[in-house]
Amino acid sequence: MKTKFRALLHPRWRGAIFFFFFWAMVASFGPFKNVYYQQLGLSGFQIGILAAIPAPTILFVAPYISLLADRYRCRRTILVWVLGLSAVLTVLLGIPQTFPALLPLSILLALTTSPFGALSTGLISHMATRHHTDFGNQRLWGSFSYALVAIICGAIWGGWGYRWMFIVGGVLALPVIGIAWTLEEIPPAEITEQATPSLRRICQDQGLLVLLVATFLSGIAESLYINFSGVYMAGLAGGQLLVGAVGGLGALVEMPLMHYNDAIARKIGPVRLIIWGYLIEAIVLGAYALWQQPWLLLFFATLKGAGFGLYYVATVRLVDLRAPASWSATLQSLVTAAWWGLAPLMAMPLGGWMADRWGLQSLFAVGGIAALLGILLLGIADLSGKFDETPLLKS
Repeated sequence: MKTKFRALLHPRWRGAIFFFFFWAMVASFGPFKNVYYQQLGLSGFQIGILAAIPAPTILFVAPYISLLADRYRCRRTILVWVLGLSAVLTVLLGIPQTFPALLPLSILLALTTSPFGALSTGLISHMATRHHTDFGNQRLWGSFSYALVAIICGAIWGGWGYRWMFIVGGVLALPVIGIAWTLEEIPPAEITEQATPSLRRICQDQGLLVLLVATFLSGIAESLYINFSGVYMAGLAGGQLLVGAVGGLGALVEMPLMHYNDAIARKIGPVRLIIWGYLIEAIVLGAYALWQQPWLLLFFATLKGAGFGLYYVATVRLVDLRAPASWSATLQSLVTAAWWGLAPLMAMPLGGWMADRWGLQSLFAVGGIAALLGILLLGIADLSGKFDETPLLKS
């Protein structure tokens, strides 16, 4: 049955539908989770700890799972299993109401969700290359669903209560699991003799190493913004609708930039496209550090989506273009580990402590500085020709 369905559905739509339902699932509870924890009476430091839990699993567990998936060519199977487990755990997360009870369940959920990004991105990005379609055109449907669901849920959870969001998130995982079965594994014909990724070989690509460090710096800015912008908006009496709109409107702006991302990258290069995205990110975080007017910040939250739309797709495609097909999930997992693993692991507990001591504006300032450092690093590397060579593609 799944084989017939896969044959009827064009590859570009498989990726688009996957991203649509996956980000709808995330949007149903992601922007509101820390606000819910705040309503339960958790401190800023405790919220920071819970927000940082996925980081060590993405940093240490996801690369190992991705390495096994690449080695045994079972990326799709592992993706489906972890999606199913995470759906159950998401529903259960709505039951505990104290920090000691939330902690172990949050750890289990982090373990199952850690390989999501690397496995799905690797599969869909290579499908796009294989079938000559744009990855950005598929990813933009995730931005659309995130915007739509975040805004709707922002209006609903204020009346229904936040605990419903965990049930809805678990239910929305079901279509994600279904479409994940239709994603294509990398054909054996595309597997070269470089079947097993090597850390020694990876370190030969200086451009990739620079990109990993820059992604880490961007991850600091991104994790501080994602985890505390909703709490900040709620504290400014922005209302639950505005909390949802912070992420929702930004996601809408991502869409045209993701659509034209490949075309822009062909003209100015993916590295410079990433730099422009980081610059917008730095401006937005600087605005959050300086101003406290909810509707003004909503404008900058919308602008934030433009920055993400530029640098996210360009980063994924740049890694894909520098890597052998058989290393897909492994290299994407390293980028994910820097972005959503090491960066939040360092930034979130510190950010929670800074929020308690000096207020939320201080951590937004730190995020803006991190984004500027990423710009500086990429700019120097680009001018010195670090991205001109692709040693991993050489036999």
